[in-house]
Amino acid sequence: MTFLIFPDHATGSQLAESVDRPPGTQVLSHPVSGRPWLIGQLPAKALTVHRGRDRCLVTVGVTEAPADAQHELDGLSAPAAADALARRFPGDRHVLLSMDGLVRAQGTLSSTRQLFVVRYDGVDIAADDPEPLIRLTGASVDDDAIPARLLAPWTPWPFTDQVMWRGIEAVPMGERLDWDRSGRARRTQWWSPPEPELPLEQAATATRAALAEAIRVRAAHTDLSADLSGGLDSTSLSFLAGRHQRGMILTSWEAANPADEDQFWAARAAQQLSGMHQVMSLQDAPAWFSDLDGHGELEGPFAWIRTRGKLRYQAELLASRGSKLHLTGHGGDELYTATQLFLPALMDRPLRALPYIKAYRAVHRWPWRETVTELNRSESFATGLRRTASLLDKPIEQYLRKPEFGWGIGYRMPIWSTADGLEAARRQLHRTAGEDPQPMSPHRWVHALLQDVRLCGDTIRRVSRWTERSGVAWHAPMIDDAVVEAACSVSAWDVAMPDRYKPLLAEAMRGAVPDEFRLRRTKSEYSADVYAGVRRMRPQLLELCEDLELARRGLVDADRLRDLVIRPPQSSFAFIPLISTLAVESWLRTVSSRPAQNSAQKNEQLTRQGGLG
Repeated sequence: MTFLIFPDHATGSQLAESVDRPPGTQVLSHPVSGRPWLIGQLPAKALTVHRGRDRCLVTVGVTEAPADAQHELDGLSAPAAADALARRFPGDRHVLLSMDGLVRAQGTLSSTRQLFVVRYDGVDIAADDPEPLIRLTGASVDDDAIPARLLAPWTPWPFTDQVMWRGIEAVPMGERLDWDRSGRARRTQWWSPPEPELPLEQAATATRAALAEAIRVRAAHTDLSADLSGGLDSTSLSFLAGRHQRGMILTSWEAANPADEDQFWAARAAQQLSGMHQVMSLQDAPAWFSDLDGHGELEGPFAWIRTRGKLRYQAELLASRGSKLHLTGHGGDELYTATQLFLPALMDRPLRALPYIKAYRAVHRWPWRETVTELNRSESFATGLRRTASLLDKPIEQYLRKPEFGWGIGYRMPIWSTADGLEAARRQLHRTAGEDPQPMSPHRWVHALLQDVRLCGDTIRRVSRWTERSGVAWHAPMIDDAVVEAACSVSAWDVAMPDRYKPLLAEAMRGAVPDEFRLRRTKSEYSADVYAGVRRMRPQLLELCEDLELARRGLVDADRLRDLVIRPPQSSFAFIPLISTLAVESWLRTVSSRPAQNSAQKNEQLTRQGGLG
């Protein structure tokens, strides 16, 4: 599902006429003027339209209109007054409004419903996918954005919001687009995280209500299936969804490690659910790293490149069994896992914080002196970026062995980076630090949570774009707006202790999920699957090393990467940078194979006009 948004302006109308319209394309017009507003693939079931005399509100995605939506729309004085109404549409959706020549558009906090915008020919055009904007404007790759995408274990914010194509911008978390009658848009903030001060019981009540509503809306929309990995996240969603649809397909993957606990817990949960439990065999499914083709997707590196082949296999299986929308528990780790980044939030009461500090020291075996030194470090977000730049060449395993309480986990460049690649990444971090970006929250753990939610949402959006080719949308209800807001609201004191596993979710699921699953304190890990995938795909990975785009750009040493494939390290942590490297390489190959376009004049126009004010 891809669509373009045009302002209610004569130039926007002219640009709309130049857009390709393959079979199935729909066009929605602005009220009163009749100019093109939305153009794209808009399935009827994913589109809700409310019309008034001089206004029109549209939702695209999976949602449900509040009962008084039409009354609220009729009473609006201006699009800017629609914040309260827009927030009342649950689920996963864009909310778009055109009213008397003014336009507004917003997506979701997580970016599962994202907006991209470009200023072209004097007006601002938006889309839910950058690719139609790339085609419309002839945008070129932003080479300066590439090095940070190699960072491991994943790309940190704000680089995740940096579009890989010049002139195109992603709308940041909690902001929307507002167009005036000149056809130009400005970004307006509509959300900021709440203060994390609710006691556990209150935050759990809000979480339970938000998750139940997220599932209810999707169950009312279409036929569901769900992951049932055996972990708390997917098990919670499966029990919630089972209240609405009996006989769902519940999918689990056979693990490479025969001692994997999650398989046992998934089978046990399936016995208490009414669905059909489908365990997908490793022998029948593609291996990790089996599908490194970019498949023509231009947006940017795909974070789950390691399992793209498995996703296609799973989507085709689910489609053959009648599923239209698949629920995944992704987002649960991001929202509910206690990490050391909670500790700085507790240091205003050091004596009360002491048991928490001791617990994390016991888990990670940190020396006391380094722990105290790091806890006393106070730094701005920009200073944190500069410090990260100084640590990029340290071993990736170090970020767990040494206490780091900054604005995120310890980011590292791959050991196969060249000196030029390492220096380019450092320059990118220092350049961004010089712009003095402000964190998404003044609380480090909340900022890190929102960063990870944003990365998860971006990935789910792109996974769904991929699986929808097989007929099944991919959804992560745990990162719906209301669920994210509830997770940000809890007091750190109630969820920071590492001896409790996901306490907010466990409390929220009291009475909805049997206690044997809700209070489980173990979790499987999947390093065996990584080693098995590298062994199985070694010939293809070695062939890839023979002709690396990243090597041609001087960012990666192909020989050192080849050595990792031939002689896998004892620690699976060393494989983490491989995933980001393969993601960037796959994307660069897609870009390099793209047919040449006569875009010099268009690029000059983009450079001259710049971005949003």
